Amino acid sequence: MRALSLTLALIALPAPGHAQGDGVYGRLAGDLALEAGLGGGVAFEGADPIGAAVLDLRARYLDMAGILASVEVRPEGASRVAIGVDLRPVWLARFVLGASLGDRFWDLLFDSIGLDLGVALTPLDERVGAALMVGFGLDVPLVFFGDGVEGLALRLFGRHVAALAQDRFGPDAGAHDWVVGAALVLRGATRTGLPAWEPRRYEVP
Repeated sequence: MRALSLTLALIALPAPGHAQGDGVYGRLAGDLALEAGLGGGVAFEGADPIGAAVLDLRARYLDMAGILASVEVRPEGASRVAIGVDLRPVWLARFVLGASLGDRFWDLLFDSIGLDLGVALTPLDERVGAALMVGFGLDVPLVFFGDGVEGLALRLFGRHVAALAQDRFGPDAGAHDWVVGAALVLRGATRTGLPAWEPRRYEVP
């Protein structure tokens, strides 16, 4: 009985959107979201905060999950390169449920709540090692280019990097700090053709 009730509930859910007004905003047409961000932040490493410049590159399929590469340059302290995955669970849930607030600004703002997981290579010299990287962020839309998701946004982010000095592949001196900051993000989208792909069909005589 429970299985039947669950099946009926799933059937009753609204189908994920097929038009601009349902909150998809062209993501099925331009299925690969590309982002480049440039900004800065403050690193809290020990007692004194350290300034840092940040360059972010991201690519997400259907804007739900993808990869990231981030360069963090610190005039003082250990610069690093972070590599990992970019997950957008709010947009995934909204897409599955076919939900929308009906306003592109608010839809994309909540959709942008994301989680970063990966490794940071630091410091960028002969003592380099790998440390765990965990981050989170939110993109505030500033300007839209057309009817889709393309445009400019201000990304507010935080990132934690940690490794013990005795870790086998960690930095010699270890790593343990937080970085908080903001970056101006240029966002675009391109087509891979995957949403329209289907296996070859054969006619049976």
